[in-house]
Amino acid sequence: MSQSLSRLQAVALGLVVVAALAFGSYGIARIADKQGLWADTVEVTAGFPEAHDITPGTPVRIRGVDAGQVIAVEYPDHDGPNAEVTVRMRVQAKFANRMYSDASAQVHGTGMLGSKVISIQPGDPKKGALADGRLRGVKPFAIEEAIAEVRDLAKEAKSTAAEVKLLASETRQTVVAAKSLIKGVEESNGTLAKLIRDDDLYEDARGTFGDLRKLVTRADKAVGTVETEVTNLRELVADGRDTLKSVKQGSDALGKMPLVRNYVEDSVALLVRPTMNREKMFYESRDIFEPGTATLTTEGKRHMDGVANAIKANKATGSEIVVVGFHDPKDKTIPSAVAQELTKKQAEVVAAYLTTAGAHKLGTFTRRKITPLGMGTSLSPAEPDPNAVSNVQVLLFTPR
Repeated sequence: MSQSLSRLQAVALGLVVVAALAFGSYGIARIADKQGLWADTVEVTAGFPEAHDITPGTPVRIRGVDAGQVIAVEYPDHDGPNAEVTVRMRVQAKFANRMYSDASAQVHGTGMLGSKVISIQPGDPKKGALADGRLRGVKPFAIEEAIAEVRDLAKEAKSTAAEVKLLASETRQTVVAAKSLIKGVEESNGTLAKLIRDDDLYEDARGTFGDLRKLVTRADKAVGTVETEVTNLRELVADGRDTLKSVKQGSDALGKMPLVRNYVEDSVALLVRPTMNREKMFYESRDIFEPGTATLTTEGKRHMDGVANAIKANKATGSEIVVVGFHDPKDKTIPSAVAQELTKKQAEVVAAYLTTAGAHKLGTFTRRKITPLGMGTSLSPAEPDPNAVSNVQVLLFTPR
């Protein structure tokens, strides 16, 4: 049975609907205005060797001021050494005359979550206007490349220092031999001594030894210069280590922030819980995964079904599950970074299988947390065993 609205109720309902539409339209208008949909725009492009995390909609800023957004990312027509990904951008027309022929674009990270933005440096007005709408793409700073360059420079400096020191040593030995020869000749009365006492020959020898002294002086200066450069290089490496230490301290502090710590894995906090009981189910990786992969075998799935059934029998409130993967620390056939990624994927696969099997369910509406953790070749802080083989552990923590 339906009931009709009174006149007053109908009027009130109509006002609510009109107000909602007005607020919605205002919000859409503000968003469109921020994106520059109502403003006149021009299109510019920039070329980059790579376009990591740049997608349509990525903000474009000129001197830090929002000026437009990316509208397309185009793969290069060839894959040669100078191939570039073309990023097409729509910029508000009022900025068109503020970009000059030497203007450049660079990809920057912004915010704690690493979102990207394209920053445009307008360039020098003396260079003239930007004619073809093509900006010069600047490669972003990469700390790995900087460290590699420092290492190469250190190797070159070390090699140069060794060569200069060897040259100086040989030169000193030559001078000593020459002095010994001169002394022997001066003490003798033979033909050679008579020739040396000749004034013309003496002047020639004097000039030769003068040149030789200059050579030794230059060699000593070169050694000193190289040693100074090596000292500066050591200071640069020390500064780099301090910087990396500061970055680590910053990341540790970031992991403790309330809104971020849920996304940061603290292996010690996950594996060492003094206030909780710990039940471990241990499987060697070769018994449940295809060799060198994160693909469960048929036998592995059977084992995981047994684990899921055992965990489902424990309905303790506040319990949590941690799936942790370890790689044999004595295995030198794969890099540590590869081992880290492999154990992470293996832990994620097992956690996903247990979730599908319902191991996380405590009741109709309650769930317990399942956390995957890849340790690579690192040892467990709870049970450090350097002789342990590659394995996956399913840990069930329950309150005491």
